[in-house]
Amino acid sequence: MDHSPRHMTTLGGQVIAAASEAIPALYRDPALLGLVGRAAGEPVIEVGDPVERHVLNILHRAGDTHGAHTDDHPYALVLFLEAPDDPADGGLVHFLPHAGSLRDLATAAGARTAHHRAGDAYLLRSDTTAHRVTPLARRGVRRTVLNFAYTTPTARPHSSRSAAELYA
Repeated sequence: MDHSPRHMTTLGGQVIAAASEAIPALYRDPALLGLVGRAAGEPVIEVGDPVERHVLNILHRAGDTHGAHTDDHPYALVLFLEAPDDPADGGLVHFLPHAGSLRDLATAAGARTAHHRAGDAYLLRSDTTAHRVTPLARRGVRRTVLNFAYTTPTARPHSSRSAAELYA
């Protein structure tokens, strides 16, 4: 999106579903869907695209980054499997809710940055929040997240070429 850099290793939902029964089962678990819906303040449902339902994003080399973007679906539940312990090592989420454009992420005073550790998770309104992951600062650190994408019964389907290129 807007030529923002993507330097990472990815696995799409179709690959994950072929290799794991546990991850797809967790993704569609009624208790998890209920928890995400309560946190979101509205009901959430599975996305129709098997590639984007659950993906792994892995940053494992110095300079790896997931550039500025918004997601195709309203909600992303991001689960940290690995993360740098020190915020100085990068891999931070930089985000701006209700962004008018991706350029706002770099210039708006309301943009925020968050550090996470392995075992952390967050829920993001990902279709209207511009977000990126800052580059890893050095060798020997990793950031691996499992991202569950959810939609709502009233959301209008949307897809970008970006997701197909990253995860197909």
